[in-house]
This record gives sequence, C-alpha cells and structure tokens, in this order.
Amino acid sequence: MINEEYYVWTEDCQFGLLDATDEYTETIQNKRELVSINSNLKYKITCKGDSDLVPDVYYSPKFLVGKKIQRLLLDLNLDYIQLIPASIENKSEEFYLLKIINFISLIDEKNSKVMIKRGNIKNVDKIKLSNELLNIQLIDRLIFKIGHSPVTLIHKSIVSELLTLNLQGVRFIPVLSWNSWSITK
Repeated sequence: MINEEYYVWTEDCQFGLLDATDEYTETIQNKRELVSINSNLKYKITCKGDSDLVPDVYYSPKFLVGKKIQRLLLDLNLDYIQLIPASIENKSEEFYLLKIINFISLIDEKNSKVMIKRGNIKNVDKIKLSNELLNIQLIDRLIFKIGHSPVTLIHKSIVSELLTLNLQGVRFIPVLSWNSWSITK
C-alpha cells in the first residue's frame, strides 16, 4: 500500500557529472542541515556525458536542479528543503543545489537490504517501506532520504507534477522496482 505511493529519484548521467570547485561549495553541499549562504555555489563538469544538451538535473553526487524543478519545489513550501543558487562553469543556465533535510528510516527490515552503521541506515541496495510511514503526515514525507543514505524518495503526487515538465536528466523508479543497480539500466 505505502510502497505504491513512492518513487526513487535516480540520475540519468548521460549529461555528465559535477564536482564542487571550491571548499565552500563542498562544505555547504555536505552539511546535513539547512544553511545560511554567503555566495553562489560553484561546480564544474568533471565527467562529460554522452549528450551536450543541458539537462534539468545534474549530479555532484548531490542534485543540482534547473529553474523548472526549482519553481515547482518552491511552490510546495516544504520546510525541510533548501534550494541554494549554484553556477556551473561554462553554463549560463540557472541551477540550484537541492538540500533535503528530511531523514526517515521507516523500512520493512525483513524485505529491505540496507547497511546500518551506528544505528543509522547508510546504504540501501533494495527497499520496502514500512506501513508505519502512514503515521507521518503526508506533508512531512513528500520528499525524504532513507536514513542517512543518499537514496531520495519522492511521493507520487510530486512525481506526477514533475513528469508534466518533460524533464531531462532524471528518472523516477517505483520503490518496489528499484535496487542499487537500477541507475545502470
């Protein structure tokens, strides 16, 4: 029941991968909290992709989203999301680092394959959500990270809106169909 409501946000790296170009950007992107910003974050493409098109999402491995996604997410007014202005070397388009500070660990442990360190989920190979997630208000679980892992889940209502934007550089895979190898398929 709850598993049909969620998708895993996965990358489409045919457009290349990014790295931070300075220590400030690296520090900001890796903080697990909302932050105050002094200046734009700076990135460069370090692994060129197969396509020269400019996508709506780049990965650093964090998400850098374009204006279309930024507008949609801002309209949701979620207090656990921060969109930080970022520039990409040799690109004129506007991008934003998407920080998601919403960590939920309610999984079906018997039917999931995760790595837990010091009581926190650090890595996910396969996931099945626990129905206990239904005890959390929908607004508080529209987008979240599985524990302290990089796996981002997004509610079907937002996925439906995002799909109308004809996005480049992102895929949404149903939770029960996803595994850590899905991004290579």
